[in-house]
Amino acid sequence: MRLGNSLNGLVKSFMQAVMLLVAILLAPVSLAEQISSVRVWNAPDNTRVVFDLSGPVKHHLFTLSNPNRVVIDIPNAQKSKALDLVDFKGGPLVNVRSAEQSNGDLRVVLDLDRKLNPKSFLLKPSDQYGHRLVIDLEGKTGATGAVAVTKPSPSSSSPSKSKSYSDYGGGRDIVVAIDAGHGGEDPGAIGAKGTREKDIVLQIARRLYNVLNAEKGIKPVLIRNGDYFIPLAKRRDLARKKHNADLFVSVHADAFHNRKAKGASVFALSRRGATSTLARVLAEKENQSDDIGGVNIDHADEMVTSVIYDLAMEGSMEHSIKVGSMVLREMGSVTRLHKKHLEQAGFAVLKSPDIPSILVETGFISNPTEENNLRSKNHQVKLSRAISRGIIAYFDQHPPPGTYFAARKTQRDATQHRIARGETLSEIAQRYQVTLASLMRYNRLNNDDVIRVGQVLRIPNS
Repeated sequence: MRLGNSLNGLVKSFMQAVMLLVAILLAPVSLAEQISSVRVWNAPDNTRVVFDLSGPVKHHLFTLSNPNRVVIDIPNAQKSKALDLVDFKGGPLVNVRSAEQSNGDLRVVLDLDRKLNPKSFLLKPSDQYGHRLVIDLEGKTGATGAVAVTKPSPSSSSPSKSKSYSDYGGGRDIVVAIDAGHGGEDPGAIGAKGTREKDIVLQIARRLYNVLNAEKGIKPVLIRNGDYFIPLAKRRDLARKKHNADLFVSVHADAFHNRKAKGASVFALSRRGATSTLARVLAEKENQSDDIGGVNIDHADEMVTSVIYDLAMEGSMEHSIKVGSMVLREMGSVTRLHKKHLEQAGFAVLKSPDIPSILVETGFISNPTEENNLRSKNHQVKLSRAISRGIIAYFDQHPPPGTYFAARKTQRDATQHRIARGETLSEIAQRYQVTLASLMRYNRLNNDDVIRVGQVLRIPNS
């Protein structure tokens, strides 16, 4: 019996030890989170510092002065080599220091060359990114990578530019806001060769800027002129409130899971559903930009839903469709179109209640052939010129009051000639010192058209 009791005791003790070991192995282990990389993006009015994390964290942030510093304490986090390999990109962030504290926190110090206002928020995994801690340092930071753009002297070879503004009674410039999609944290679509949408559309936006900049009476502005992220609502606000734009043009490049999808498109806003399945898919993809790029939800823009807002939106949407259709027609002369008519979908970036807004998809970066085209300087130039022609054609017909284009249209429309008996088109052209071809083209006349006594002709500018 004693031997049996002893054996039972040994077995019982062994089982207890096994159960204890299993409990230890199965117990949750508190592992310190790692910072896998640190990315810095310099924009004109803020610098964004992004910490890529192995998991969710909490953090505490405060500032110090003399010298200017931002201090971030991150509990349950470990120091990593990523903190020693930060590319500051020539902005106000001049150094990153880190050390583990006695209480187990990781302290990260951002050394600044000026006083900036920090705001921080956490982002959950989205698209290609995992957990992130975002620090926005707000103030005039001076983005790098921006190109210097100046208004060139009007070309003497262009008749429309040989006249001064006073020839048409003056008038302000029409402001066109050009928005290069994505940027910074948000690369947009990526082609098979690694071509990033954010880079391609910035190149096209800059070329469009240069083309419009050479046009008298047009003042283009770039919403994004470097590699940094701007939330969708802020893009609209910059166009409307900062630049008082008359038109908003957002430039993008499509992507689709089917690599055979091809062709450029132009979109206007729809508040009643998308005009096609692809339009809906593309709008959903573009609207995810804030999730990918990172937006502090506390500062999210809420669109006003009122009768006045609805009426204003209907007016701007009508003109968005007009200008979008003209841009699409011109693009069709230089590149393949996905569809030959303008499409509509619920693009968040187009929700400006008071200015026409369009989104131009320049091609499918997911299509190998179109990816090559979009990388081509010549193709980019052709696209920018076509988009410009569509914009100018629209403002020729619908100039905002008080602008140079409006004054020019008023004088142009006032110059008319009523045909008398015995007159010919060639005689009328000679009298007003214009070419016969321009007179016919201006009045949409063909060679076989018959003119009538009393018919009114509009006379083009000489």
